[in-house]
Amino acid sequence: MMLKTNKSITLTGNTTINDEQVVYYRAEISPNDSRINQSIQNQELYDANKQECRQDFTDFTKQVYEIEDQGHEE
Repeated sequence: MMLKTNKSITLTGNTTINDEQVVYYRAEISPNDSRINQSIQNQELYDANKQECRQDFTDFTKQVYEIEDQGHEE
């Protein structure tokens, strides 16, 4: 028997408009795989602000990529 551990990083983010949570982002980053998810919390505000919400998702994804790249440089 042998203990095996894995290191992973969880990154979360939110798009908020007028103090209202519109989109929730979550990424799970590990050496073997990464997952990025978004969950729309307020469809009406999302529809009215799609461009801004999509830019936030792009920015969030860039941060995930930066963390992934740091892991490969170590």
